[in-house]
Amino acid sequence: MPRVTVSDEIAAPIEKVFALFTDIEHGTDRVSSIKEVELLTVGKFGPGTRWRETREVLGRLDSAEMEVTSFEANRTYTITHHKLGTRIDTVFSFEPTGRGTKVTIDFDLESPGMPPGILAPLGWAIAGKVREVLGHDLADLKGAAEHGPK
Repeated sequence: MPRVTVSDEIAAPIEKVFALFTDIEHGTDRVSSIKEVELLTVGKFGPGTRWRETREVLGRLDSAEMEVTSFEANRTYTITHHKLGTRIDTVFSFEPTGRGTKVTIDFDLESPGMPPGILAPLGWAIAGKVREVLGHDLADLKGAAEHGPK
């Protein structure tokens, strides 16, 4: 599947935006597709933080265990999870701009053992849906940063 990238500028300082994006405990208050969050570790958000997230995807509830696999405060972090033998990495990047913060989300999945050409047609279809979901998540979080929770 091709890498999927979405980005937007949020009219808020980088520290506020980063804190909001990493406040996993309140994800259901800010992202409309997140229906439940169960924290699996205690402490501040950072490498090794884990949680189970239940989302509505294509009209069905789907749960996944997420883990922070890289972290640099107010700059970037990576969330990794595995689904059906596939590793999924989502990288969140934050850059200050003259009017606020540019947020970029890169989604990449790695399916070891499958020849690349076999999944190519399906990959493009999945990429479109992933782009739509990430775009909605980013819009929800932008709204929360600029105007408060949904």
